[in-house]
Amino acid sequence: MSDMSKLHDNTPILIGAGQSVERQATGHSHMHIAGQAAQAALVSTGVDGLAQHIDTICVIRTFTDSPGQWECPFGRSDNPPQSVAAAIGASPRDRIYSNIGGNEPQSRIIEFSADIAKGERSLVLLAGGEALRNMRTAQRAGEELDWEENHSEELEDRGFGKIFVSDQEIANQLYAPMFYYTMFEQAQATRAGRDTDQQKLFMARQMESMSRVAADNPYAQFPNAMSTDDILAAGPLNHLYTRRMIAQDGVNLGAAVLLTSVGKARELGIDEDHWIFIHGQAEGVELVMTEREDLSRSLMAEAVLDQIFEQSQWTVEDVDLIEIYSCFPCAVTVVADHLGLPNDGSRPLTLTGGLPFFGGPGNNYAMHGIAEAVSQLQSGVGERALVTCNGGMLSKHASALYSRAPNTTDWSVADTTLSSEGFERRTIAPAPRAGKIITYTVNYAKDVPQQAMVIGETADGERFVCKSAPEDLATPAAMLEDGIVGREIKVDPQDGGALYFQLA
Repeated sequence: MSDMSKLHDNTPILIGAGQSVERQATGHSHMHIAGQAAQAALVSTGVDGLAQHIDTICVIRTFTDSPGQWECPFGRSDNPPQSVAAAIGASPRDRIYSNIGGNEPQSRIIEFSADIAKGERSLVLLAGGEALRNMRTAQRAGEELDWEENHSEELEDRGFGKIFVSDQEIANQLYAPMFYYTMFEQAQATRAGRDTDQQKLFMARQMESMSRVAADNPYAQFPNAMSTDDILAAGPLNHLYTRRMIAQDGVNLGAAVLLTSVGKARELGIDEDHWIFIHGQAEGVELVMTEREDLSRSLMAEAVLDQIFEQSQWTVEDVDLIEIYSCFPCAVTVVADHLGLPNDGSRPLTLTGGLPFFGGPGNNYAMHGIAEAVSQLQSGVGERALVTCNGGMLSKHASALYSRAPNTTDWSVADTTLSSEGFERRTIAPAPRAGKIITYTVNYAKDVPQQAMVIGETADGERFVCKSAPEDLATPAAMLEDGIVGREIKVDPQDGGALYFQLA
């Protein structure tokens, strides 16, 4: 074991991780499940009485408290961190409710590890939970549940945070994550020279390998291995995705981790075998989708990865545990391609089983990936772990490298926030009349193509978003043919900013 005696007392470390799952529906709330995970994280440290030492509890914002999602009809906690505190017997100084985004768990570790390095925090609990399965089951059964919790303690509610979409995207109903990710997926298929069927097979094989990991994970919501054929046979959502290729949010899942300093861990009697060090961590925000030069990549995801490997002085060959954020297949591919990792399932790219099979607990999924990395490193399953996180439309990226080996980086001054200022940015055309298709999605309703959406480009190189007219079913049907990318389109601007298109 490495010599820990010379480490600075303010060196941040993770010391515990916990998860919870309820596969069958119960009456438990989001915060009850988050509390279960928090208690499990405390128990995992092997030391009693830690709760009273927690000075900060940060809860990741639930889906039902996020815009565009499902408001809970059974009430909510008006102070989620205090609900978790009450569940574990803690009295924190600071109670924080996070922004939205799948990046949030790692982004908050970046924030709080810097605070710990500065001596501003000593023991931080990060937790989150979703009970969407319980909520929807009760709604379908006509049951009434009481999830209302009211607290008088002070709360720092950080709200939704910035939403990274353009006015034109909104005006053309490009708001659902699946619409965006299908367009990224199509751009990847075009770059690789794969037709629609080939792309579907590529994605299904990638997803099959994840489902095998979920089948062996005791915390997975859907622990059943699926074959490539099973995944392809699921009902279609659009021209590329079936229902088993994307995140499944009907879950009861919670996860939590504990972050502290070396000095505090010594004070509390935490065994050095439990200390997990951060060897690289960074985050950054990508351009709005229509402004990006290459829609098959994420320059910010790549920059974040380059930064953490530079910080650690590791290579990807040094990493033996990998958890890549997997809301949609292309989110995995942008990372795997940049790092030179295989997409064919020959090397596991998830520790949990991925959002389509482990389950997609909203903004808190990445906490499960971090918890798995911490737990597996502590138990000696691996020596070095990579965890990547993604929020928005491949918009907000946060990634980290973890190990039991000590690291002396001063995270209070390390460069962990990257800017997209130097990225090439395409201009958005406000009211184009014609262009060519760069990428697209054909969206289905009840297994029938109903609408097409396109990212187009004018002859001058400006970008725009457009959609087929509501009554136009011929265009979506025609776009199921291969060879659509590059086709010319005619565009008809509408009042309110919508742009209708037809194939030229």
